[in-house]
Amino acid sequence: MGYIFRPGLHACDVAGSLVFLDLPADRYFLLAPSLNTACLRLCSGHDTDPTDQLAIHRLVDRDIVRSIDGAIRPTLCAPLACHTPTGRNRGIEATSSSVITALAQYAFAAVDLKCRSLDRVLNGIARSRLCKKRVLAVRSGRDPAEVACAFMAADRLITLRGHCLVRSIAITRTMVARGVAPDLVLGVKLRPFEAHCWVQHDNVLISDDPGTVAPFTPIRIV
Repeated sequence: MGYIFRPGLHACDVAGSLVFLDLPADRYFLLAPSLNTACLRLCSGHDTDPTDQLAIHRLVDRDIVRSIDGAIRPTLCAPLACHTPTGRNRGIEATSSSVITALAQYAFAAVDLKCRSLDRVLNGIARSRLCKKRVLAVRSGRDPAEVACAFMAADRLITLRGHCLVRSIAITRTMVARGVAPDLVLGVKLRPFEAHCWVQHDNVLISDDPGTVAPFTPIRIV
């Protein structure tokens, strides 16, 4: 018998503590120590003892994991490659049209998050991103830096507190529209708990600097 996390539930290992993101419920949570230990062993594929089995039954009862046929284990969010900056300040200037596009994407993302759940918004991005990856098109290698510069310019025209999610969604949609399929990353850290969202293309950061995202462990990558 195998186990998987229920649909919509994502998890990562932060220094031995499992952090969960329940996207349909729009909440983060941790497990009690005994359940955390058993779930870590389950995810790693290690043999479980009778105490673990009791904990796993509790995880099933709470609909954190579900049993399925086959030797399958729940999958934690994988780490990403090392981050490098875009080089967005190296002779690249934002055009007025690109800044207007960035402002429009900001507005669209903000309204979209008020009208729809985060789960639905991210699923829509995942579908559009997959479609772009299937299209074989030649694009300029300057595209990510150009988008980053446009949003930096747009940031000077608007004031949003705690807007990393809105900003990341707007940047991702802008890049997808240009035929580039970036990664939108939701990350977490503990002690104290904090969540952050950023965009990267391969190992190149688009929306942040390396020092900003370094403390965060990815929990969901779209």
